[in-house]
Amino acid sequence: MLKIEKLRAYYDTIPALKGVSVEVPEGEIVSIIGANGAGKSTLLKAISGLIKTQQGRIAYKDQDIAGRAANKIVALGISQVPEGRQIFAHLTVQDNINLGAYLYFKRRNRAEIAERMSEVYTLFPILKRRVKQIAGTLSGGEQQMLAIARALMGRPELLLLDEPSMGLAPLIVREIFAVIKKLNESGTTILLVEQNAKTALNVAKHAFVLETGEIVLEGLASDLLDNPKVKEAYLGG
Repeated sequence: MLKIEKLRAYYDTIPALKGVSVEVPEGEIVSIIGANGAGKSTLLKAISGLIKTQQGRIAYKDQDIAGRAANKIVALGISQVPEGRQIFAHLTVQDNINLGAYLYFKRRNRAEIAERMSEVYTLFPILKRRVKQIAGTLSGGEQQMLAIARALMGRPELLLLDEPSMGLAPLIVREIFAVIKKLNESGTTILLVEQNAKTALNVAKHAFVLETGEIVLEGLASDLLDNPKVKEAYLGG
C-alpha cells in the first residue's frame, strides 16, 4: 500500500532522513521504533505532506505522492494522528470530531458523516459523554482518543500514528492499543511510530528501527523483540 524509497529530508542544512526506505503492506500494522530525534516524526510528516523532501519516492497505491499538498494526501485516504495530539483545545469535542470530516462536509454527505461519527463513538464511548465539553479540559488519554477519532472521520485507509502512548498511564495505553488493533482488524492499515518499543513490537507484524535518520534494522516484529541489539537499546536488556 505504501512504499518509501531512499527518502531524504532536511531541516535547513541538517539531514533528518538519510535515504530511508520503508514498506507498509495493505492490512498490516507496521511499527517504526527509535529514540527521540531519530527522525520518526519527520518521516510521518513527509508522508502527510507537512514537510518537503529533497530526494526519494513516496508511493501510495502506486502513486508518487511526494510533494503533494497535505489536503490532497488526506483526500487520497491517509490520515495522521500527530505527536502531542494537537487537538483544538478551545473547541468542543463535537467540533473537533466534525473538523475531521472537513474535506467532505457537505449537505449530501450528512448521513455518511453521522454514520462515521456513530462508529467513532462506539470505539470511544467516553467521547460521546463529553460531546459538549471543551476539548482542552479532557484528560490526556481522552485527548488522545479525540485525536484518533478526528483522524478517523477522514475515512482513512492508511492511518499514521505518531507516539500515541506518549505521556499516558499504562492502563490508558492498553485501551488505546486495543482500539488500534480493532481498527486494523476492521481493515485499516496502520503505520505506527512509537518510542515504547515493546508495545509497538507486540502489536505490529513488521517493524523498522530508525536511528539518526537511517533504518538500521528491519524485519518481523517478533524477531526484533528477540534481537539482542533491540533488547539492549530499547527493551531494557
